[in-house]
Amino acid sequence: MKTPCLLAFLALASTLHAGPAAPMPPPLPPAAPSESLWNFRVAPYAWVTAIDGDVRIGPLSAPVDISMSDTLDTLDMTYMGQAALSYGRWTFAVDAIYAKTSQDIDAGDRLFKSFRYEQKQWLTTPTLSYRVIDTPGYHMDLVAGARVTSLEAELTGRLSRGGQIVGEKDNTWVDPLVGIRGQADLSDQWFFRYSADIGGFGASSELIWQAFGGIGYNFTENVSVAVGYRGLGMDYEKENFALDTVSHGPVIGLEVRF
Repeated sequence: MKTPCLLAFLALASTLHAGPAAPMPPPLPPAAPSESLWNFRVAPYAWVTAIDGDVRIGPLSAPVDISMSDTLDTLDMTYMGQAALSYGRWTFAVDAIYAKTSQDIDAGDRLFKSFRYEQKQWLTTPTLSYRVIDTPGYHMDLVAGARVTSLEAELTGRLSRGGQIVGEKDNTWVDPLVGIRGQADLSDQWFFRYSADIGGFGASSELIWQAFGGIGYNFTENVSVAVGYRGLGMDYEKENFALDTVSHGPVIGLEVRF
């Protein structure tokens, strides 16, 4: 009888000495799903351009001086848009422009009374970029890629004494390019966006360049609109064809992110 009582007394004393039992830790909340590294965006846009420069096809050469109002009058058809797929800091993007235009050019009624210039042009720019700066209010990417130009052009010279001379060209060429692009938040909804690139380097064109700057507004987390000004230059010459022009004008675009 003494042994069981002694054991019970020791157990009770041990319990009293240890104090109350430690409370059980609360259950951990379920882990939040990690944000996907993939995202995709599309951005159709409209660009109203003025075009300045010169064109030469065979023996014919003429100045190109198309105002923005002339572009709206002579533009037969156009498609413009951009699509981009990103993973982490890397982005592959394609910008595409198609335009079919025509213009009558006064020649001063010396040898030629006037010129008629018509063109169909595809500008396709695939790029690969890497985000070198990524902060909550600002990011900047380094860009490398190419601009593929497909052009069907026809230049008709109307002679002052009657008759005409027609020059035609159908050509495709590729120019390498490098550049930067970035965005700075101005508020929760407003942002400033810019991009610029330069290329050619004699590979096909002597020089190509493009620059854009504009202000945007976020309607939702996934939908925004941007308005700005864009310029694009090209200096290309090969055999009996030369195109040295600058296109510039206001641009407005809608961006949807997935």
